[in-house]
Amino acid sequence: MEMELSEVKEMEKDEEIDSDLSDSDTEEPEEKILNATSVSALDMILKSLWNISVFVSNLSMDYVQEANQSLTDNESVPLQDILRIFMLNNLSLTHPLEANGVSKLFLNILELIPRWNYHFEVNEVAKTICIRCKTDMAYSGETSYGIIINANSLRVYKSAFKEFTFENIIKAIMINVKMLCDKEGCGKRNYVDTMISNLPSAFIVALQWENNETEKEIFDTASVLATEIDISAIYRYVGDSAFTKYRLVSMVWSHGNLYNCVAYENNRWVRHFCSEIEVIGDWDGVVSIFRELHIRPEILFFENAILKDQMFSEQGSED
Repeated sequence: MEMELSEVKEMEKDEEIDSDLSDSDTEEPEEKILNATSVSALDMILKSLWNISVFVSNLSMDYVQEANQSLTDNESVPLQDILRIFMLNNLSLTHPLEANGVSKLFLNILELIPRWNYHFEVNEVAKTICIRCKTDMAYSGETSYGIIINANSLRVYKSAFKEFTFENIIKAIMINVKMLCDKEGCGKRNYVDTMISNLPSAFIVALQWENNETEKEIFDTASVLATEIDISAIYRYVGDSAFTKYRLVSMVWSHGNLYNCVAYENNRWVRHFCSEIEVIGDWDGVVSIFRELHIRPEILFFENAILKDQMFSEQGSED
């Protein structure tokens, strides 16, 4: 059961929850008519995040321990509800999402929880040598939160390179984005080598669709996806960790005017839609749903399982 907004505000006042959630105007907010599609997208993003263990762990540490453990004594106030109501109050959800707007909504969510978003950050450095004038170029890109790629490109590259894995295709797409030589008088476009030195706890792949794909094209694109990727096959990794593999833990996908979340829970895949849960089973079952329901996956959440295990191990040793 959802908690009433007035109850949340009263508890935030009494328990002095962290300023990320408690800083708000004392006046009652104006009533907002929320768009059902936008709220559906928010709910499915939050359900997806809830399957990333580092996200849940930090949420618990920030908002249970800092509130003197009082929230743990009130089972009627789940942390998920507190987070959801905070997002509803602070996000603009009165209009339908724009095309491919789910990834932008996810970034807006991260802006509201800056103490957690570093777990998703990827610090990229792009390097190239101009093949015309031999100038070395290196650009430190802005911090990203994963990769945004054209969904149809997955299908096109898979058709051209049948033996390529999912991460090989992403790499090929990234390489094909060329950098303009900035030496005066040159202007040659060159292939780019993208490097990273950090491994995020969670890695995001966002797919952008054209909305005019045939059912077959949707299925052919979605069937390229994989449940495991090696981030060192996507970027040139120059760090010192050998643990570069990530496992898919959840997805947000569009189905008609609403959104679903598919998550790996209790050793099987399940589908969350509205307030319902459907057990799918293995990954082949997920791929079958792609075909049957013509699903457009839009955000994929991968997690570094080794880093997750180390985090829990370190927490256990401190207890």
